[in-house]
Amino acid sequence: MKEKKIFLLIGQKGSGKSYIGSIMEAKFGIDFIHVEDWAKKVKKKRSMDDQGYLKQVFETIEDGIRARMNISDTIVFESTGLTDYFDQMISSLKKDFKLVTIGIQASPEICLERVFLRDSTIHIEFSETQVGFINDKVRERNFKTDFIITNQSKSESELIEELKSVLLSF
Repeated sequence: MKEKKIFLLIGQKGSGKSYIGSIMEAKFGIDFIHVEDWAKKVKKKRSMDDQGYLKQVFETIEDGIRARMNISDTIVFESTGLTDYFDQMISSLKKDFKLVTIGIQASPEICLERVFLRDSTIHIEFSETQVGFINDKVRERNFKTDFIITNQSKSESELIEELKSVLLSF
């Protein structure tokens, strides 16, 4: 049986995780899952740091990923990777799937600029202060990933070539 793979893009808000996920889908045929869609449905006017909310979000994401893996051999999704609930989800997914983590990096200034230029229909909106706080925490955590892509000023074709070398490793 073919091993099912999950590519997880981890990085700051505005680092380009959604952009890279959409490239992986368009150029390599890997289903890209916008997990923020699930988080937006769970929110229901709760604070972003409400522990019950965070627990429910990551349970919903894991359930959704598992359901998708019933119909796909390979998917990609994204996260900032900040909470204990994220860590629990990752540990659980690793038991059943090959999980490959790809760190997406960009400067804090570029991340902030991108957050306010991106499509708000597919992302949860945050204030500048919230983005700064979250991104500081992401940098502090410095989640160790299998690969790192610096998405500072690369063209789409440069990103495709870099992704190709990552994908060929598997």
